[in-house]
Amino acid sequence: MEDLHRLTNIYEKYREVAINYLQTNYGAVLIESENKVKYPASLLLKLQVQNLVVSLIINIPFNFPDVFPQVKLDKLSFEKVFPIPHLDIFKTLCLFDDVVASPNPRNPIGLLEITMEKSLEILSKGIAKQNGNEYIEEFNSYWLQESEVGLFLSLVEPSEEIKTIFLIPCDLKRPNRRGIFSDKASEAIKWIQNIGGRYDEEEITETLYVPIKKPMSFPFPKNNKEIYHLLKENELPNLNEYFNYLNKKNRPSKVLFSIEIDGINTWGIWEHTEPFKRSTLLYKGRKRTQRNLKGFRKKTRNGRLELIRDFPEQEINKYFVEDVRASRLKIRGGDGDLKNHERKVVVIGCGAVGSQLIQGLFDIGVQHMLLIDYDTLSFENINRHICGASDVGTKKTEAIKNKLRRHYPTSQIHVCNEDITTFLTLYPEGLNSYDLIISAISNAPIEQRMNELQLKGVITPPVLNIWVEPYLAAGHAIWIESTSEINISSLFDKGKFKYQVLKNGNQYTKYELGCSTSYVPYGALELKKFTTDTLLFICQQWEKDRKENIVFTWLGNLTKQRKNKRYLEPRWVGASDFSIRHNYLETFKESVENNDI
Repeated sequence: MEDLHRLTNIYEKYREVAINYLQTNYGAVLIESENKVKYPASLLLKLQVQNLVVSLIINIPFNFPDVFPQVKLDKLSFEKVFPIPHLDIFKTLCLFDDVVASPNPRNPIGLLEITMEKSLEILSKGIAKQNGNEYIEEFNSYWLQESEVGLFLSLVEPSEEIKTIFLIPCDLKRPNRRGIFSDKASEAIKWIQNIGGRYDEEEITETLYVPIKKPMSFPFPKNNKEIYHLLKENELPNLNEYFNYLNKKNRPSKVLFSIEIDGINTWGIWEHTEPFKRSTLLYKGRKRTQRNLKGFRKKTRNGRLELIRDFPEQEINKYFVEDVRASRLKIRGGDGDLKNHERKVVVIGCGAVGSQLIQGLFDIGVQHMLLIDYDTLSFENINRHICGASDVGTKKTEAIKNKLRRHYPTSQIHVCNEDITTFLTLYPEGLNSYDLIISAISNAPIEQRMNELQLKGVITPPVLNIWVEPYLAAGHAIWIESTSEINISSLFDKGKFKYQVLKNGNQYTKYELGCSTSYVPYGALELKKFTTDTLLFICQQWEKDRKENIVFTWLGNLTKQRKNKRYLEPRWVGASDFSIRHNYLETFKESVENNDI
């Protein structure tokens, strides 16, 4: 009975089903598999496609029907039909997008049928030249197949004209990354340093960027002449810049290009190689080697003559490019919303709450931040902090900066290892170039002092004061606009916050032996939920047309507080767990979510 439920036996059973189906319906015959571990069974069958007989190799995966079969062409059939869209140089048909299509393991016969139907469709359209436009959909795949070993990264912003850019060769932890292109060398250097890479400043070179405005047809250009025709077809307004570049640069000369399709840029590199041509003389059939332009001195460069007259058949090299611009990664790895990309934020206090907010701000697209904190990370901090044991002994600001710049290498993170009052004493208006100031120090006197500076017009950005109550029964954030006349001291009565949730909350503060060892107990999971909801609140504030002063109150697991006999203030006795309140300070009008009391 056990054998019937072993995964190996289950897969073997379905493999036999697949073999029998293909043999019965397509006359397939078993052949030796090229990879018996991944594809334990391979079958050869023949199909009539248009006017050709095509031999297909159907590879049944070891875990069929949880994944689709692989379909390849045999060597002779590949030579007959290549190139066609969705057929790579490894003779494999690209049938399904793994993100879009998912196999139904309960219908193994259906998987085989759809696999055969899709294979026939691709071959039929490709042989009949009915789907040439689909090359564009798989441009990166085809360009990669023709590329030299190693790839490059790019921070270059696409433009409408040819422009000079920089190439910085570098060594990165991930192998085969040969260098990074950038509009400014300093941007690429910072990116490399942020992720712990190495570069040699003497190897930095100027190179060229070319915007290709029309889709590049397949087969792709393979020599100088075809590159020249590609450039002419695109009617670039400053094409002379291209030839000036070739005139000045030694070979090999790399050119970065982009193609925009439906608002999305795809990238690649072609490289003009050292001129070299062998020709056979009519007289006695002697061989002659040409390395220079006819009628010019040795090593003279003339890009136009090189491409058109003397070395038109000179083959180019191709390289694959990864676009690592922050805006592109946000689109590819997020929701495509870039509205926070240009925002600048100050965070005062880089402890547990502050560090989680900082991480979240970068996650929602903020790229430019100033971190202010004088304290050093200790072992007592790391359970709720985004930094860990390896950072103990480092200033909190530096630890966060080092961690996040490796994650977000295009980020601009500045640090100040002083307390905020020292900073404001030295630079009273030093925060005014930022869009938001977040105070996560849970220090009422200092926050009230900052509020006074707001009222006097010394501090001009909005300020968000944020703190949590013991056991994260609640978290609070007060958003104050600089144009308002809100005095936050009016929200406190003898040190007690008007919207406090726990009655006598200070009694839950914990202590260890020693001086200044008190701490507020709360869990990391609740903290992450609180900071996530706070970030959503911040985004909502940024999206509003009118400026509002709001107290944001986040209620935690109140059921747990009641169970542990931690008493709530009367206004919160009937409130529900993990709910949110907004209190508008001008009117003190309270907004209550569904199920709240």
